[in-house]
Amino acid sequence: MNIKLPKLDLIYFKMRAFTEAIQMQLCYAGIPYNYHFPWDYFDKPWNEVKKEMGFGQLPLLIVNDEKRIWQSGSIMRYTAILANTLPENLEERGIADAIFESSQELFQPLNATINFKVGQDYENFKKIILDDFRPRLFYFNKFLENDKSGPFFFGTSPFYCDFGTYHQFSLIRVLDDTIFDDFSSVKLFMNAVENLKAISEYLSNRPKLIGISEQPKLVIDGKAVSTGIKAD
Repeated sequence: MNIKLPKLDLIYFKMRAFTEAIQMQLCYAGIPYNYHFPWDYFDKPWNEVKKEMGFGQLPLLIVNDEKRIWQSGSIMRYTAILANTLPENLEERGIADAIFESSQELFQPLNATINFKVGQDYENFKKIILDDFRPRLFYFNKFLENDKSGPFFFGTSPFYCDFGTYHQFSLIRVLDDTIFDDFSSVKLFMNAVENLKAISEYLSNRPKLIGISEQPKLVIDGKAVSTGIKAD
């Protein structure tokens, strides 16, 4: 499918959360986009911008300076069409969506814990997340084992569900770097995503997240700034 690529402006906060999988997918497909903080793009604080947003939330994707798409899942599926990271078979598309949605169930409180929680609060949420995730891991590993042709959920090429799952799993691995040791298919999957050339470059060049559990910050343009929804 040949699609004329639109101008894409992706707007979100200072955190490693809802837009990571979207950006990975765009980078994988070589699709250019611009990333903005809302206070920079709209030139006013988030609390003034919020009422102008669909459902008062970010991320927001602005297409060709005109059309607005809200909700990370909607943006992920729209960009999957541009990136050609959808299965051709309609039934397989349904399965891919089920995998993606299952991975997104991990989002809360995982992303908030990594990006904001500190001290004992962090430790408490860490235990809750890991206790909940370990039984789920069996099923993700089982899905990956079902396709013997390659390391991704549908074989040799990644689809949008692979990028969505990878992001959540990468944060889980921050909480426990041994959690995948007994799940060979998951380990193979993680390595396969990270070894994709465009993904490797994206992961190496994105703002580094430091101070997890103590004082989370992103290193942006050489400066460590606090994670959050406000400009420094």
